[in-house]
Amino acid sequence: MKALRKSSFFLRGQGGFTMIELAICLGIIAFALIAIIGVLPAGINVQKDNREETIINQDGMYWMEAIRSGAIGMNELTNHVVFIEIQGSDSEFYRWEPLPARAGDSHIELPRGVKGAAIIGLLSMPAQAELDGPFAVRNWPQINNESRRYNRIRAKVRAISGSAVDQGEAAKEMAFSYRLTSEVRPIRTMGDWGNLSTNRVAMAANRFRKLNFYEIKLTFQWPEYNFGGEERPGPNKKVFRTVVAGRLVNRTLDLRNSLDLATGQFKEDITSPFFFFEPNRFSVPKMVVDQ
Repeated sequence: MKALRKSSFFLRGQGGFTMIELAICLGIIAFALIAIIGVLPAGINVQKDNREETIINQDGMYWMEAIRSGAIGMNELTNHVVFIEIQGSDSEFYRWEPLPARAGDSHIELPRGVKGAAIIGLLSMPAQAELDGPFAVRNWPQINNESRRYNRIRAKVRAISGSAVDQGEAAKEMAFSYRLTSEVRPIRTMGDWGNLSTNRVAMAANRFRKLNFYEIKLTFQWPEYNFGGEERPGPNKKVFRTVVAGRLVNRTLDLRNSLDLATGQFKEDITSPFFFFEPNRFSVPKMVVDQ
């Protein structure tokens, strides 16, 4: 009993935290939490921006290589390309989609069985090709850089690289998307700044360069938003450029026509709107062949 009294007396002599001390501790913790919470959104935004830019870099190299090599096939692109729109300088407007076009729809369905090739073919269309309706071009090859014709070709694309979660069917509406604008132009040559009509050799060389050297410019804008049914790109932008040496040929994407077993290419058709680069082949101007 005596030991118990001493123990209780000893415990009563130990002091705890006062209310003032607790208030000071809570104030310090609150101050630290405010600082952490203030920095957290900035960190999340930086991580998000880095992720999106990484996706754009990877997809940019993917698209550039597919276009410059004239890729045939790649039907998996239909899982990522929502639409391709082509707007000409004469106010004609065509919208291609991988989905079937029903009565009353304003879009055109990509050719069945070769939709991946059709996507590459449309994005490879030269800016100066003269469209005669959605399925035909005229006066090709067009080598006059001063032509007033201009095709604005853009596509809405869901990220090809990135998280596997975003590739699922259920995540399509929420997946990261961007706008891809493609411009293909013949390289400007000395003939654009001088009159070569008196020099047949110079004219042939100038024509050869214009038929076989092209600039590809791919512009990525992200993210892509949908406001009231209208697609609008975000503030971020990145441009990829390259030069391709080789012929640019348009082909008919029709499965009823047999493939050329030697080249693995579809039949050539100078009126087709689907263009493909052939880096290992070159077009020779007729004036050179006749000599």
